[in-house]
Amino acid sequence: MLSTLTFLGSLILAALGFLLGRFYSESERILSEKRKYYLEFLNTLPPLQDTYNDMDEEAFIATLRPATELLPGLLFYADKSVMMAWGVLYQRYLVANENLNPQSPPLAPEYRALATAQNDLVLEMRRDVFRWSIFQYSGKSRISDRLNITDA
Repeated sequence: MLSTLTFLGSLILAALGFLLGRFYSESERILSEKRKYYLEFLNTLPPLQDTYNDMDEEAFIATLRPATELLPGLLFYADKSVMMAWGVLYQRYLVANENLNPQSPPLAPEYRALATAQNDLVLEMRRDVFRWSIFQYSGKSRISDRLNITDA
């Protein structure tokens, strides 16, 4: 009787261990893919200094095109806060490009807002990929739940 219970208990524990291992392995695979995708996305963003080049809006949007082409994948992988951070960054890119030119001061308010938005995007991506890690950033997010997009 005791040996039967021991056998059944060890069988149940082995099955649970197998399922937990599969869950952990799949989670790590997904997070690894997400990290790679986030890095690829960040590498396609134009340098912040390009907003000082006095480009017209069409030319500047063309520099953002590689990043916007990766948006379907970002929608698939990203957490809501990452998408909100991207929306804020996109807005800040457009405002900075519209208001900055080569004669603007190096740390103009539009440029600082753009740099802050980029840092917020990276922070939200980091928070997303390290969610189950001991290295998780647990501070309060600076991204609001809603975007304030005005009609042009």
